[in-house]
Amino acid sequence: MTTPHVVYLAHHWIVLAVPAFLPAVMVVGVVLYIALRDRRVGRSARGGTPDNSNQRSDAADEKRD
Repeated sequence: MTTPHVVYLAHHWIVLAVPAFLPAVMVVGVVLYIALRDRRVGRSARGGTPDNSNQRSDAADEKRD
């Protein structure tokens, strides 16, 4: 008994979708990598404390007066 000859073909939508979505996925990956890297660098530079940059300091008000 012989095995039947089977040929697997790609669907046309896969062939068309890969060139369209692959660059978008790569861009998202690069952006996420850079954002996570910058977040880690910022956290280690501050010594692991949360960012309080949105709070105004009284020193700035006194300097203006």
